[in-house]
Amino acid sequence: MLKFPHLIFSKARGYYCFMKIVWKNYIRYILEFNIIIIGVLLSFYLDDLRLDREKNEYKDTLVEELLIAAQQDLDQIEKIKVDLTQVNRFIEDLLLDIEDGEKDLTDKEIAEKYLFISNNMSTSFFPQNGTFNQLIATGSMELIDSKDFRRALLNNYTHYYERNNALNRSLDDLSLELVSNVDPKILVISGRGDSTTFIYTEAVLKSYEIDQKFYLSNLLRAYLMEISVYQNFYLDMLETFGKSYDSIIAFANDEIS
Repeated sequence: MLKFPHLIFSKARGYYCFMKIVWKNYIRYILEFNIIIIGVLLSFYLDDLRLDREKNEYKDTLVEELLIAAQQDLDQIEKIKVDLTQVNRFIEDLLLDIEDGEKDLTDKEIAEKYLFISNNMSTSFFPQNGTFNQLIATGSMELIDSKDFRRALLNNYTHYYERNNALNRSLDDLSLELVSNVDPKILVISGRGDSTTFIYTEAVLKSYEIDQKFYLSNLLRAYLMEISVYQNFYLDMLETFGKSYDSIIAFANDEIS
């Protein structure tokens, strides 16, 4: 063995070089693998950021649409309140007239007031809830930062919406009762005018026939009082809706600012 020390040294050196190459390749492979993993993870991360940005942008777009719809609904509420308040005034006029058992209003005045009452007593408010439904369906509702904003939306488009529908149904049923029990006694024939109230073309009085005995009856008085009660319920409901929309508009502006 002592005669060939250069062979031993050569083999050791060769093994050392071989292991050095192996370790270099191994480290290179590890580094390349880590770079690939980091690249994939970074790609996923950036993709998630992009998706989050797109979702938030879509949420903001929906909130902007909701803001427009809320303002339109608020304007609708104010117009309906004007008509319903006028209905109550005309009901008070008729009740005051028949309170003493004497008719002081002319038949034409009675017909005009009753025409307005019967045509507008069941004017309904229909919230534009399409954008809210999109917020729920797309999961964008969860991206809204303010808990108070989310709560206001849920109250407005679920709880208040259901109460509004219940009142609408009650007023519709009462309106049908008038058609059956009052309209034959206070017969009012109307036509289409040139102007509009809130939604429909304003009705114009054409002819009328008033049953004097029925006009002074307790039955008519009872119907008028019942209409007034429901009108006040509905005006209270619209007042609640109005405050709710004021909050929604304020929250929406904060959300997209």
